[in-house]
Amino acid sequence: MVFLLALAAAAQTGVPPRATFRDYQAHNDSPGTPAGAAIVPAGQVAKVFTSLIAKDYIVVEFALYPAPGDTVDLQSLDFALTDGADFRSYPATPEEAAWHGKKPPSNTSTQLAHVTAEAGVIVGSRTDPYTGRQEHGVGTYGGVAVDNRPAPPPPQPSPADDPYAVEGRLRRMAFPGGRTDQPVAGYLYFPKSSRNPKNGVYRLEYSQGLDRRELTIR
Repeated sequence: MVFLLALAAAAQTGVPPRATFRDYQAHNDSPGTPAGAAIVPAGQVAKVFTSLIAKDYIVVEFALYPAPGDTVDLQSLDFALTDGADFRSYPATPEEAAWHGKKPPSNTSTQLAHVTAEAGVIVGSRTDPYTGRQEHGVGTYGGVAVDNRPAPPPPQPSPADDPYAVEGRLRRMAFPGGRTDQPVAGYLYFPKSSRNPKNGVYRLEYSQGLDRRELTIR
């Protein structure tokens, strides 16, 4: 029962796997569990998520096809993306990608001290009752008030760019790590390097226990 519930939970995330692993730009059919992978075009990433995600992350679609009777356990931490040189990137969580490494604000409101300052100049005139002369004067005033009204909320982003909404989309389409005996597919979010890979080629590495595998993707 626990295993079946785990499979059901895994099925709630990810994207539909393609018909076969050979439908992916990169694939392997070595002994064991066949797999396929492809880099999601930046334009599609920007459309589905945001332009910032497309700018800062390489999104890889990865799919597994367990053989009949086999069960595979693969987590996002089992993956790495490399350019074959000194660049190596590991998948970011949906929260990290949506907030770009910044911790999301707390849902609880905070009462902050609210300070109001006021100052001004007063100019006036009067008639001296004894001399009958017109007198003029200048004065100043000032004051500070403090209360605990909550600070005004920050400007809200557009619904499409709201980090909470972006995180939800990233999470729904993320690779469903865990145990499965059925084909599964989903997205992995790798932080980009400051430079392009040599010949535009990346290597997607992943480990199944002690078995290390690699796919070459462009």
